[in-house]
Amino acid sequence: MHKHWTDEASFSDFIISHLLSCGSLRIQKQVLYELICKKRELNKQLFNNNLHRLRKKGILNYSSKKDIVINKSALRAHTLFSKIRTKPTGDTKVMVLFDIPEKKRKTRNWLRSQLKLWDFEMLQQSVWLGKGPLLKEFTVRLRLLDVHKGVKIFKIQNVRKM
Repeated sequence: MHKHWTDEASFSDFIISHLLSCGSLRIQKQVLYELICKKRELNKQLFNNNLHRLRKKGILNYSSKKDIVINKSALRAHTLFSKIRTKPTGDTKVMVLFDIPEKKRKTRNWLRSQLKLWDFEMLQQSVWLGKGPLLKEFTVRLRLLDVHKGVKIFKIQNVRKM
């Protein structure tokens, strides 16, 4: 299964393609396509499908001059909810408790899926047990999502099941 080119295209790729395009959407797409092809082999149809997908998500748009315009707020929101692939290493037991309001359902669902990805065991929907210590990137992301006050992380000494 192919990864989306959005995972591989960096912000600098967009800037380089825009600077080299001389205001032409056709040239900008071509430059961006060539930059990404250097990182990974893509065919034109898959590339165009990915551009369309980004446009549907609101990350990219086209100006009246047919330039690609990047919506920074949509791009930031899209990257905030991406998963942290690096798993915590260590043998320390960690318990994560959270109380995130219903208004932030997307954030709450992201947190649950992140903990599942790290092989945490769900004790209750808002109580999870797993191996840690957790990555610094995780706590930074909680702060960016503005839920760090509702998430408590405890180091567990002994775990006994009754």
